Amino acid sequence: MSAEESNAERVERENREREDQFHRIPFQKIDKSKWPQTVRPIAIGEADGLGIDAGGRLHWDGKPVEIIGRRLDLTWGQFWIAVAVAIFTAIGGIGAAAQGWTAYHDWACRNKRTSILACPAPLDVSPIQQPPNAG
Repeated sequence: MSAEESNAERVERENREREDQFHRIPFQKIDKSKWPQTVRPIAIGEADGLGIDAGGRLHWDGKPVEIIGRRLDLTWGQFWIAVAVAIFTAIGGIGAAAQGWTAYHDWACRNKRTSILACPAPLDVSPIQQPPNAG
């Protein structure tokens, strides 16, 4: 009878542990309609090897399941568009930095502040003399 009691205690302990796991890591809703036709559900005998962590990442036999291969599959057209976007983004960033530096330099010169380059000499704004009227 003690063997049955220890078995009952073990089942009770496992049930408490499982309940605690569901409270710590919530149940994930699975949509099998999105699965490829080459994927099947895990058989009952295989299910003990699967696990899931709090972030929803899949583990097999205690190790995280990793995706092997290319993570981003672009066509050649998409690749070249991405390259062009990256180049033009870099050019835009350089242009924005140049504009910011020019605005600072102009402000520093007008307000007699330190500037990296020498400020231009102030322009002589004396009035323009008109030639005398001949008439």
